[in-house]
Amino acid sequence: MSVLADLAKPRWARRTPPGRCIMSQKTVRAIVFQQEAYIMNRPAGRLSPVDRFLSLFTKMGPGEGPSVLWFALYVFLLLCCYYILKTTREVFILTDYDAEIASYAIAAQALLLFFVVPLYGLLFRASEKKYLIRWVTLFFAVNIGIFYLMGNAGMEIGFVYYVFVGIFGVMLIAQFWAFAADCYNVKSGQRLFPVIMIGGSAGAILGAKVPKVLSAMGVEQIEMLLVAGGILLLTLVLGEVARRTIPDSARSSYKEPETEPEQDKIGQALGGFALVMRNRYLLMIVALVVLLNWVNSTGEVILKDFVQNWAVAQVESGAAEDVGVLIGGFFSDFFFTVNLIGFLIQAFLVSRIYRRIGVSGALLILPTIAAIGYGLIAFAIAFVPIFSIIRIVKIMENSVDYSVMNTTRQALFLPLSQAEKYEGKTAIDTFFWRLGDMIQAGAFFVGLNYFKMTIVQFAMLNAVLALVWLFIAYKLGKQYRHQVKTNVHNVAPKLMKPLPDLLAAAGGNISHRFDHDAFVDTDPGDIMTFSARLAGGQALPGWISFDSSRRLFRGTLPTGIGDDIEIEVTATDVEGLSASGTFRIVVGDPGAEPA
Repeated sequence: MSVLADLAKPRWARRTPPGRCIMSQKTVRAIVFQQEAYIMNRPAGRLSPVDRFLSLFTKMGPGEGPSVLWFALYVFLLLCCYYILKTTREVFILTDYDAEIASYAIAAQALLLFFVVPLYGLLFRASEKKYLIRWVTLFFAVNIGIFYLMGNAGMEIGFVYYVFVGIFGVMLIAQFWAFAADCYNVKSGQRLFPVIMIGGSAGAILGAKVPKVLSAMGVEQIEMLLVAGGILLLTLVLGEVARRTIPDSARSSYKEPETEPEQDKIGQALGGFALVMRNRYLLMIVALVVLLNWVNSTGEVILKDFVQNWAVAQVESGAAEDVGVLIGGFFSDFFFTVNLIGFLIQAFLVSRIYRRIGVSGALLILPTIAAIGYGLIAFAIAFVPIFSIIRIVKIMENSVDYSVMNTTRQALFLPLSQAEKYEGKTAIDTFFWRLGDMIQAGAFFVGLNYFKMTIVQFAMLNAVLALVWLFIAYKLGKQYRHQVKTNVHNVAPKLMKPLPDLLAAAGGNISHRFDHDAFVDTDPGDIMTFSARLAGGQALPGWISFDSSRRLFRGTLPTGIGDDIEIEVTATDVEGLSASGTFRIVVGDPGAEPA
C-alpha cells in the first residue's frame, strides 16, 4: 500500500486526485522514500559550503568539493613550477642562440621522446598505478637539481635545458591528467575538469610572474631552478590525498583486470605507440595535436624572432643594457597576460561552453581563432604594425589553448580504458605532441632556407593548416560522442515521489519547495538541472518565479484567480534525458486546514 494512502485527507483536500497530497505553508510532512541506487550514488544528498562555492563555476554533486580543491592545488603547483622553468628556458636559449636554434631544440624533444615513450610503457606495466605519477615526478625533480649544479658550475646548458623543460611540460602534465581521468568517471570529469583547470591557470599566472619578481630582487636565473624544484617536490603527496577524497558518486568505475592481457613482442616494445596505431579514435587525437602544435609552434617562432630583434635594437640604441633581461621581462609579461586571460576564460566560460555545445563543440573554437588570427596577420600587415598584431594573435591563441582547448584535450580520454589513458595519452601528449613541433621545424627550415618565405607567407600557411585542423576537430567530435555512447550507459532521471500540491489564498505570498530526492538519476556523476513551466507548455506567469538551484517557487498569487494552477517540473541530466512531474497550486483558504 502506498505511504500516501495512509495519510488522512481533510475535507478540503478531497478534490485532489489519488496519489497526491496537498501541503500548505503551515504543514510539514515527512515522507521517506528509500531508493537504494540513489543512496549509493548520492550519499550526502546536500551540497556542502565548499560544493556550493564551486557551484559558481560548474554543476556540483554532494561531496565533490574537497577532491576538486586538492586536484586544483596539485595542478596549481605543477603549472607554477613549469612556468618558472619555461621563463628561464627562454633566457638561457635566446642569450646563447637565436630563435631558429630554439625551433630545432623543440624538434630534438620529439626524437628523444621516441625512446622515452616505450620506456614509460615498461614502467606503467611494472608499477602500481597510484604510485606511477610519484616516480615520474621524482625523476624530473632530480634532473632539475642536476641542471642547477651544472649551470652553477658555469657549464653551458641552454640547448639541453630547453629540451628538458619541453619534455617536462608535456610528460608531467600528461601524467597529471591521465591520473585525474583515471580517478573520475566520464560525467563527473566533464563537469569538474574545467574547475580543476582553474588551479592550473592560477599556477601558470603566478609561475610566469615569479621569475621577474625574483630577478628584481637580485636572484640569478640559475637559482630559480631551486625554487621550481622545491615546488615540484610538494606535489608528491597530493595525488593520493586527492584520489581518496573523491566521493563514490564521482569515482571512476573502471576496475583494473587481475591479469593484464598478453601483448605480442612488438606491442610490448612499442608500448603506447602500439595502442595509438591500433585505435582510430586515438589516431584522430594524434592528427589534432600535431596540427595544433604545428600551427602554434610556427607562431611562437615568429614571435620570438621579433622579440629578439626588438631586444637587440633596444640595447644598440642605448635604451637598455642587457638583452637577456629584456627578453626575460617581455616573456614574463607575455605569459602573465596569456595566463590571466586564460584564467578568466577557464573560471567563467569553459564549463558554460561545455553545457551549451559540449566537448565536441569546444574542439572547434581554437582552430577557428587560429584561422582568423593568422589570416589577419597575412592580409592586415599593411594597416597594423606587425609586431603588435602578432602579439595580440598569440595572446588570444595561447589563452584559448591553455583554457578551453587544454581542458577539452583532457576530457577526450575520459571514456577510454586505463591503458589508453596512461600509455596512449602519454604517447600522444609527449612524442606526437612534439612531432607537430618537429614537422614545424622541418617546414620552417625548408621554407626559410629554400623558398625564402616571409612572415606573411608563414602566416598564410598557418591559416591554411588551421582550416585542416578545424575539419579534423569536427570529425573527432563525432567520434567522441560515439565513444561516450558506446562506453557510458546513460539512464534517464526518474520521478521517485509525487510533487506535493500547495494550498494558497488569492493575494497571498507563495513559497513552495519540493524535496531534493523527488527526482533521482542513478548514473554515476550525473547532475540534474531543473526547469518549470505550466502543465500546458506555457511559460510560468510573471507573478511566480522558480529558483532551480534551490528547487523553490516564490511569488504572490493574484487576486481574482479562482481556478487551480498546474505546474510541470522537469529534471534533465547532462546528456539531455529528462523526467517530469506536476503539482497544483490549489486556490483556497489555508486557514481552513484543521489543527
